[in-house]
Amino acid sequence: MQRLENPLLAVDPEVVKKAVAMGLSLIDPTQPFGSTLFNALCQVTVTVAIEAVALRTNPGSGGIEVLLTQRPKTEPAYPGEWHCPGSALRPGELIQSVFARLSRAEFFTSIAMWKDAGVWNNPNEARGHFLHLVYLCLVEGGSRGQWFPVELLPTPTVDHHGEQIIPMALRVYNALEMPW
Repeated sequence: MQRLENPLLAVDPEVVKKAVAMGLSLIDPTQPFGSTLFNALCQVTVTVAIEAVALRTNPGSGGIEVLLTQRPKTEPAYPGEWHCPGSALRPGELIQSVFARLSRAEFFTSIAMWKDAGVWNNPNEARGHFLHLVYLCLVEGGSRGQWFPVELLPTPTVDHHGEQIIPMALRVYNALEMPW
């Protein structure tokens, strides 16, 4: 049996780099990249992700709850999994702009306040190397998401949200004087 060579391997890597750089120069970095381009870029860069963790104390039970949204089943990354809303920081974008975008696109309510809860360097995220900037958030009113007790997260929940992101915000929440 004759083995066929991959024609891409026969291309000079420097030519590919120049072609990719030329193509990237045509993209508006302030606009969403789309999943295919975003996932490709995540493989060759460090992505800064803003993670917005909304926590509250349930007035009935006194337990702490987290607001999660469910990713669409058509998403290439973590399809159908529950997660804390978040977004990649776009070139030239302020963190306040990310919170405004998250208010509109994921929370469907206002984020009244946010507080730094920590940074997590995650070189093993499924899409590539991510640097997560975690924020504890206070949301106003209703939301598209659902509130869950922090000790009873739904299945499936994005693993690093349950293991790293939510606990970081919970430590800050527990140390705050309420109401904050």
